[in-house]
Amino acid sequence: MVGGGGHQNPAAAQPVKREKAKVQKNPHQQAEEKPMDFAVGIVVVVVGAIIAIATFILLGAVMVTLAIVTIIVVCVVTAAQQYLEQANKNKASRSSGGIKFIVFKPSEIDAAVSKRAKWLRGTATYNVYRSDFDGMDIATTVPKGTLPSMQEFHQAIEILRNISHPNVVPFLGACIEKRAIVYRFRENNTLESHLKYLTWEIRVKSAASICSGLMFLHSRKPKPIIHGDLKPSNIIFRPGNACMLSDFGMCYLYSKEFGRLITDPCKIQLDVSALGIVLLQLVTGKLDANGLRERVIYYLGDAKGFYKKTSSQQRKILEKIVNLELKTDRTSEDVARMLFLGLRCSDPISKNHPSLATEVLPQIESMKK
Repeated sequence: MVGGGGHQNPAAAQPVKREKAKVQKNPHQQAEEKPMDFAVGIVVVVVGAIIAIATFILLGAVMVTLAIVTIIVVCVVTAAQQYLEQANKNKASRSSGGIKFIVFKPSEIDAAVSKRAKWLRGTATYNVYRSDFDGMDIATTVPKGTLPSMQEFHQAIEILRNISHPNVVPFLGACIEKRAIVYRFRENNTLESHLKYLTWEIRVKSAASICSGLMFLHSRKPKPIIHGDLKPSNIIFRPGNACMLSDFGMCYLYSKEFGRLITDPCKIQLDVSALGIVLLQLVTGKLDANGLRERVIYYLGDAKGFYKKTSSQQRKILEKIVNLELKTDRTSEDVARMLFLGLRCSDPISKNHPSLATEVLPQIESMKK
């Protein structure tokens, strides 16, 4: 029993060994799989890192590009807005009806008075040149010799830039550094160039508009503005036969006594006297003002003596004085009234001058009827 129990059947034990063999793996295969799994992990990590870095770089590049594009767009839009605003300002300031001032650069003034510019006229203290600026015909006034002080010139600018009246030429602008004044100019469009060829009706309308412009300057507050150089060459003849005063205050602007003269009420009578000569020129057609008053007095005499004469005698006297080109169906009465009005305004004794508002303008206006 003991012997039989000590021996096992080999056939019965064999299937168990095969079953165990199926479950067990090759030790060499396990060793190979471990480094392969590690390598795959590294590859995955590296690829992930590369993708992350590439994504970051790409996003960063996109953000930088967007930022740059945004900055460029903002700059372009801002520049465009500034350009349009400046263009609108220039357009407004250069319009004929506006009273805004253009600040000219020294280089623009130099170009305006260059050799190509046309010298128009000059005095002891300033010259006037005609030139083109931005498609406009302009007249540029520049001083001779000593320049006005900065304070005086700024004072003049503040006076001139706020002037707006149908019978006063608006200034375009000024150059502070050069102490230059710029305003519009129209060639062959002054009273001087038209004086000999006007009808009586146009002469009366011109006289009224000149008087109106002068009254406006003299009525400025807090102090009046003195023209100082009223004459046909400084009076613009506009379409519609309404005149405009130009060059007012220029002879005082560049004077050493500028601050006192341009707004000195005592100088008003100088303008009234100059207006009287212009009225005589309108009737006689004479451009030369020298001796004109004396010549008119010589033929016309005083008012009392003239009006005592017969109508025939009056006409013969006026024929010696009045412009030969003057065509009028009106009686000689209005022509004589204009001459006597001119003589009163140009009286050397200023206290004998008539009032522009209450006498001169109303009389001229009555001649229109």
